[in-house]
Amino acid sequence: MAMSSDNSGCSGGYDYKFADDPPDRLVCNICHLPSRDPYLTTCCGHVFCKSCLDYVKKPIAVSNVCPVCREKEFLAYVNKQADREIRSLHVMCTNKERGCEWQGELNDINNHLGNSDGCQFEDVQCSNECGKVLQRQYLTSHVETECPCYKVDCRYCHITGGNQFIEGEHKKQCPKLPLPCPNSCTLSCPYSFRNCKGRARTHPYAKGVIRCISRKDMEEHKKECPLQEVKCSYKCGKMLQRQYLTIHIETECPCRKVDCWCCHITGEYQFIEGEHKKQCPKFPISCLNKCGVGSLPREDMETHRVECPLEMVQCEYHNVGCGERMMRKDLEFHKKEKMEKHLSLTSSQLTTVMMALHPIVTQAKHYCRDTHSASVILTAQWSLNLMAGKAVVKSDDQVCPVIVCIGDIHKERSILCSDSAFYSHDKGYKICLRVNPAGNGDGKGTHLSVFLYLMKGPHDDELSWPLRGKFEVKLLNQISDCKHHSGTMIYDDSTTDVHAGRVTNGNKGKGWGWSKFISIEDLHKVTPTRQYLKDDCIFFQVSKL
Repeated sequence: MAMSSDNSGCSGGYDYKFADDPPDRLVCNICHLPSRDPYLTTCCGHVFCKSCLDYVKKPIAVSNVCPVCREKEFLAYVNKQADREIRSLHVMCTNKERGCEWQGELNDINNHLGNSDGCQFEDVQCSNECGKVLQRQYLTSHVETECPCYKVDCRYCHITGGNQFIEGEHKKQCPKLPLPCPNSCTLSCPYSFRNCKGRARTHPYAKGVIRCISRKDMEEHKKECPLQEVKCSYKCGKMLQRQYLTIHIETECPCRKVDCWCCHITGEYQFIEGEHKKQCPKFPISCLNKCGVGSLPREDMETHRVECPLEMVQCEYHNVGCGERMMRKDLEFHKKEKMEKHLSLTSSQLTTVMMALHPIVTQAKHYCRDTHSASVILTAQWSLNLMAGKAVVKSDDQVCPVIVCIGDIHKERSILCSDSAFYSHDKGYKICLRVNPAGNGDGKGTHLSVFLYLMKGPHDDELSWPLRGKFEVKLLNQISDCKHHSGTMIYDDSTTDVHAGRVTNGNKGKGWGWSKFISIEDLHKVTPTRQYLKDDCIFFQVSKL
């Protein structure tokens, strides 16, 4: 049974649970425990622990007499026989309540409690000096798996350090630590996760597993990972997985470069299929009149409409007052049916125009005289005069309009000249326009010839010589403000004498222009949108560019 000490001033005897009650002769009469280092007194023969007896003999003790017989100045000696008997007594392990079933001699209990193979329920400190106190049976597990001071090797980069460091700070930055792809991309891998060094988390040749990559290779992997979010290389800026990028660029991206299948120009898809498609000259479109011609390039549609039999057109006499509209195929029938009406309207309109012509011409003369405009309209009115056979020019010093009467256009004619010249700019070069209706040079008999001549002017001394410049001559369309017939030339008289190249006092000078400005056939040709010769009149516009 267990015995306890009631003397707190000394260490006392053996405080263990004994298998049997120790004999009284072996029990200290002070601490009432089996004596530790027993001493036997000479006065009364009782046994005491050495520490207990020393405590009694101290001067500071309550008494200095034998605790049993009260003899003063008693003597005591070591009792080795009692010591052997006490050490041979059987005791139980101090950790019996924790579950230890050991029982043996008192002499062996220290070996049982202190030996690494002894009591597994004894509290011990961690051998790595981490300060942890735990039962011996848990020490190995603690040291190998829990102790922060346990020295281990990183299984990935093989550096050595404390378990707490390796599993903590080092693990957060180990360059060879296998990490799962953040995009969870899956690839087959012929290695187990423990040995693959970042390849996969599965057994040999498994498919559809999360791929693992070492931390130092992760950035490179992201550059090729099929599930990584990337930005479209075109300016659309869409974010999508890399595995879909090629398809997006080739078939979906509105900013991808494509060729128009009609005119083959290159541009962004959204432009080609949007704005460009609405105005592509080669794009096939159908006639709005549904005439059955099929699809035509957009650039040819305007030409087709000029000939389309179902196109709604105005009567050719709309300028004189006929306001009816009909399909082109019905135009001839309309002209025959309304012939008398058209003649009446034409006669009335002609009278009105002739009355209004005189004041307009007079006003134009004054305008040209005041401004010396670089852009002039030369009006040539041709009327047949088979008897005369010569050109008659009515003009004076500053007249812009010129009225000309000529004979048969196929016979040789004199040149029609605008001797009422115009100027290239204010106080500029004096220039006149000459027209040969029957052609000149290689255009004789087939074309209308047009030439510009430099004349002697009032400002020649103030101008730079020789004259060099770019001029545009337009034969005006009298139906609309477009589709004029024009030609552009560069005037350069540097190859001739300054004075010899100008028209003065009958000197013809040197002309610049076209012997084949326009064919006589095209000049007389009339379409619903274009007419150069009307009422025996043509109009020219000359501009210096």
